[in-house]
Amino acid sequence: MARRREFVPPVEAVDGRWRITLDDEERNLLIRLMGELEALLTGPEDNELLRRLFPRAYLDDEEKEAEYQRLMREELVASRLAAIESVRTTLDPARSELLSESDTVAFMQSTNAIRLVLGTMLGITDDESADQADASDTPEHHLYDFLSWILEWTVRSLSTA
Repeated sequence: MARRREFVPPVEAVDGRWRITLDDEERNLLIRLMGELEALLTGPEDNELLRRLFPRAYLDDEEKEAEYQRLMREELVASRLAAIESVRTTLDPARSELLSESDTVAFMQSTNAIRLVLGTMLGITDDESADQADASDTPEHHLYDFLSWILEWTVRSLSTA
């Protein structure tokens, strides 16, 4: 009789540190997606896909919004780019040590950024549209579900530590 393999979450807390248990194919996919996110972040600022990553701070005041963007945009992009670089290092298959909390948070934030961009592409704006998207059987929707699954387990692991 075949033995069932015990479920291992994709991200788990281990003695105050974290382990990512994705296989090499999944790691390589995330590394590729991080590269695509980096290209998006360093491309034109008016790309609609960035809207969810950089929501407006001042909805009713264009002047204040322009000033906010002038002062903060570069710093926000730099922060996201640093997190992406951290994730690339984190996902290296040769890496064997457990992750720090800051590395795990960078992984969570960058994974969520990719998920938000993909959700924007798919027209997912809230729980209701996400539920409707769950019924779709496209590769993009499967990727969205995969990223959501990783994100859920990362949040769980951080909240139990």
